[in-house]
Amino acid sequence: MLDFGCGYGYVSLLFANLSHAPKHIYGCDANEEVLDILWKRIAERELKNVTAFHIPNYSQIALPGWLPSIDYVVCSFSVSALEYPEIELPQLAEQVAVGTQFLFVEWHPEKSLDPIDIFVPPATRILPEDFRELVQRSGLTITHEEQGKLPYYIVRARKEQPLKPKSRS
Repeated sequence: MLDFGCGYGYVSLLFANLSHAPKHIYGCDANEEVLDILWKRIAERELKNVTAFHIPNYSQIALPGWLPSIDYVVCSFSVSALEYPEIELPQLAEQVAVGTQFLFVEWHPEKSLDPIDIFVPPATRILPEDFRELVQRSGLTITHEEQGKLPYYIVRARKEQPLKPKSRS
């Protein structure tokens, strides 16, 4: 499993402690300061099934071989934090095998919650309909969408086939 944009590792650590935990969990982030905290948590808990690593620049997503073999990707409030999600999400999708499942959770830009708005201003968030298009343009098939009264929405997707190369005109 890959926890993409793992931050402090809340998702990675949660999955690591499940009775049916994935064989191995990889967490990656561009912010080394938050990873320092995650590395400390992994060491303190003596977790052998979690590896956190630093991606200094998300443009490295396009480099072949940076990603271990995985079958599940969690992007918990991380796609809207990318500098160029319309470039970087397709690059991530291209690096994983057919059959890989994705779970996206993103803050809804039209639903306000003061503590979240301070750290993630609504103007930086992606509307659910735009996110749906981004996921589909990334070569992923949406399998589930959910939004309600909470200030976030959920999208599940699966890579059904390799991303088709863009034709050059």
